[in-house]
Amino acid sequence: MAHNIDSMAYYGETPWHGLGTTIPERANALEMIRTAGLNWEVVMRPIPNVGTHADKKARRYHLVRMPRKPNEIEVPLGVVSSRYLALQNKEAFDFFDPIIGDHKAVFETAGSLGNGERIWVLARVPGEIRVIGDDICSKYLLLSNAHDGRGSVSVKFTPIRVVCKNTLMLALESGEKAHTIRHSRHMQDRLQNVQELLGLIWKTFEKAEELFQLLAKVQVNAGRFDTYLEAVYPRTEDQRKAKKRPERWDRVAQLFEVGDSPDVCQSHTLWGAYNSVTRYEDYRHANEAGRDRRLNRVWFGQGANLKLHALQQADALRQQWLN
Repeated sequence: MAHNIDSMAYYGETPWHGLGTTIPERANALEMIRTAGLNWEVVMRPIPNVGTHADKKARRYHLVRMPRKPNEIEVPLGVVSSRYLALQNKEAFDFFDPIIGDHKAVFETAGSLGNGERIWVLARVPGEIRVIGDDICSKYLLLSNAHDGRGSVSVKFTPIRVVCKNTLMLALESGEKAHTIRHSRHMQDRLQNVQELLGLIWKTFEKAEELFQLLAKVQVNAGRFDTYLEAVYPRTEDQRKAKKRPERWDRVAQLFEVGDSPDVCQSHTLWGAYNSVTRYEDYRHANEAGRDRRLNRVWFGQGANLKLHALQQADALRQQWLN
């Protein structure tokens, strides 16, 4: 399928790329798996001539996607060791199902990227983050599972700013980018500890609301905005000597000056500066040629990392400027 999205299901508005199959509200894990085209399994196939019978721990395995329909073949997704424990898509969804079933969250989208190397589930948590006035962020959890042997099961905290649909990225209190669970023999114990996840959910979103409100109180002039851009997108030494502004500085500055909405009047604050970066990162590949990279980049790749870095730099400058 186009746009690097192998399959997808969604509830509500049609996604920006126009792909996927609609699901009813309050779909459970099984309904979501079927509709999103994720009702397939992965298995480990020994790689011939690697390791010996006497040294099974040294063996390597192909992690393959099993056929989804008649006449399909097995598709290699990655290479793993004997210590790797595969997590099936159903098991990943079951991790969320108690939270969904208890009406603490609602499935909104799910799907897979590439040939199934990564599957994701986006769930909305009840309540909202009110920054200032009518500036509101909805609370979302983004669960992903990597079938390429290089990633973990992870849950990211991703508020979406209603006024402009920016997807924000939060760090945990420990500074980690996500709540992660490695593919190991201890994985099932961690997956069953739903209370651990629930505690993280409430604490992380509570901290986020407090930080967003603080950022919205810090005014940013042209000089401060350039300082923020330098922290997020550092210039090269040659650019500094020539006092040259990178092109993306100017593109982010345009977003900062225009603001998001006439009804939300805090664009010239650290909150507005941060959101000018997130909007740029979310939509820089919105053209047809870049859509195949966009979802992976803004949720899991360099775009996600930059947005989290931008939030951390905004908080650091907030503390610096208030001292």
